[in-house]
Amino acid sequence: MWEHCQAGTIEGIRKYCETDALNTYLVYQRFELIRGHSSAAQVAQACEQLSTKLEKAYKPHLRDLLQHWQGSLQRDGTWN
Repeated sequence: MWEHCQAGTIEGIRKYCETDALNTYLVYQRFELIRGHSSAAQVAQACEQLSTKLEKAYKPHLRDLLQHWQGSLQRDGTWN
């Protein structure tokens, strides 16, 4: 992202921030599961909703995020 700041490319900064916020949301979901504040089913539902939205996204960087995220999923649907 620093390169985008130096170059003043707002589009690159926006894309970075969007994917960073979504990654933070996924970490939060995992954290709530570990804390016992969410069930595995609740986290799976939240992740499925996000996945559906990303599949419909017309922004390549969001589709790339989905592809990388799905690539990190284990067979049971949890991620590394």
